[in-house]
Amino acid sequence: MSGSDPFTIILSLLAVGAGTIVIFAYLIFIWWLDRYEREPFWLVLMTFAWGAIGGTCFGCALSAIPAVALTDLLGPETGGIISTVVVAPVTEEFTKALVFLALMLTNHIDNETDGLIYGAATGLGFATLENLLYYAGAADAEALLGLIVIRTLFTALVHCISSALIGMAVGYARHRSKLKWPIFLTIGYIFAVICHGTWNGLATISGFGGEAGPFFLLIGCGLVILASGMMFILTQYSLNKEHKFIYEYLAKEVALGTIPEAHAKVIPYWMKRRGSSWLPSHVDKEAYVKAATLLAFRQHQMEIASDSARQKYMEEIAALRAEVRRHLGGVA
Repeated sequence: MSGSDPFTIILSLLAVGAGTIVIFAYLIFIWWLDRYEREPFWLVLMTFAWGAIGGTCFGCALSAIPAVALTDLLGPETGGIISTVVVAPVTEEFTKALVFLALMLTNHIDNETDGLIYGAATGLGFATLENLLYYAGAADAEALLGLIVIRTLFTALVHCISSALIGMAVGYARHRSKLKWPIFLTIGYIFAVICHGTWNGLATISGFGGEAGPFFLLIGCGLVILASGMMFILTQYSLNKEHKFIYEYLAKEVALGTIPEAHAKVIPYWMKRRGSSWLPSHVDKEAYVKAATLLAFRQHQMEIASDSARQKYMEEIAALRAEVRRHLGGVA
């Protein structure tokens, strides 16, 4: 925006800052949704940072060679379209998802909800840095404002949703037989690429100009809104599954004398357990609820795991059961 007056520059910087804050608000909201066993926020931020730095840098590097080759082979226009619609989604979704190689070494991905959150975090991180690069190239304040609106409200959500789809696949496969991993991860990756590529394709067509341009952009925006709604529904479905098996497995712990029956009727309900009247004052509520919730998670994971992995879950269950009893200090 060379030649702009200082007032326009200040307003532009404020607009860029506001757009970036909105993306962080997306991140916090998605993290907050995981009500039963919330992920460590520092790890979510690290995943976000990977998307911003590692995902973006490796994505650009990985897509550069095929993009140049396509341009030389098919010309700048056709090559550019294919690079945007096909190459970019294929490479960027791959590099964003590389963070799961590290996350799988931790014990923090318990189910689809956790995978979704970490996937969304890396996608939003990627979108944040990519947005800033696009903003830096805006021709004027009007073009910048348009970029901020489209990229904050729609493109950022496309990156978020696409990576969340891979994350859900990782979360689903995480505790199942390793023979199933390639199948579910491939399915998640394909859906992520399709989601990303569809948006890029419609945005590219809308950029050709003409009367149809706004129509294709409107279709793209509508699809992003629809996909966002579907992802929210999927998240609620996953959370409802968590609620059911926490209730189921803690009921079994009551029969074993691990926890009181009254507690088993509170812990599966995230609103009920926010209070403190149901628990003796000497019990560390946060640590106790976390241990009891993980105990239910590990029992569910043991049921869906392969036979060779069940011994590990049995050991973790025994340790968590002892931890729960230690927190209660004989209350049960």
